[in-house]
Amino acid sequence: MTEKTIQETEASYGGRTAEILGDWYATRDAIAGEIEAVEGPHADLFTAGQRAEITRTQKAERARAKAEEYRKQYQQLQTERNEAVRARTRALREQLFGVEDGSALARAAVATDTQLGGMLELAIHADNADLARAVFAAASQRELGELMNRYFERVNPAASELYQEWRSAPSEENLERRLEDAETIFAAPDASYYFAPAFGRL
Repeated sequence: MTEKTIQETEASYGGRTAEILGDWYATRDAIAGEIEAVEGPHADLFTAGQRAEITRTQKAERARAKAEEYRKQYQQLQTERNEAVRARTRALREQLFGVEDGSALARAAVATDTQLGGMLELAIHADNADLARAVFAAASQRELGELMNRYFERVNPAASELYQEWRSAPSEENLERRLEDAETIFAAPDASYYFAPAFGRL
């Protein structure tokens, strides 16, 4: 099983994500505060207003280029983060609900809640971990808390913590949203952002 828990993975990537965001904001602000040179064969003919407009345009172009760089870094990091979370979630699912005996799983699926209780007692008596997992899988699907607690207490105490971790895993929708949010997070300011004073719009 993947060694890091979902929470540890999220914390690790969360710190690196914060670094990328901090770097982007610092770069954006640095561009806003810099003095931009207006160069060219006829630069001396430009009015003050024209120079200001050229300066704002140049800053906006630089910011867009930098935003794209940080966006790619962010998306690559989130892709790695998502894959690590998915791998851990798959490993947890296999350890918690993996049943080699397909017939046991089929019987648990059609059993009544009362019958599931009897099946668990039989599994405990026979020391049949596979049957017990089949019952646990069905109990989890039906949210039979009492039966699940009996499984944790009498069959597999370590599964309780793993189950809580599995339940806390982000949904696939949340994982995908991390990538989609990059466009908004790294939206470069347009030229109007760079009116003097440079930091008046921050």
